[in-house]
Amino acid sequence: MSSEILINVNSGETRVALLENGVLVELYIERSSEQGITGNIYKGRVVRVLPGMQAAFVDIGLEKAAFLYVTD
Repeated sequence: MSSEILINVNSGETRVALLENGVLVELYIERSSEQGITGNIYKGRVVRVLPGMQAAFVDIGLEKAAFLYVTD
């Protein structure tokens, strides 16, 4: 199986594609105008607990509540 990673960067966007045997299997697009929130630290308030999934929704002050697994 051959794998290739293709990367395209311009002033407003970075695109990364993973090809396996010439077929696109993953595509990531990051725009400089959109700030990512993964990896940031937030103070929040638990708004809903899902015991069956061992998870919770946490209000961190954004448009949507964050989803937090018990192991995170």
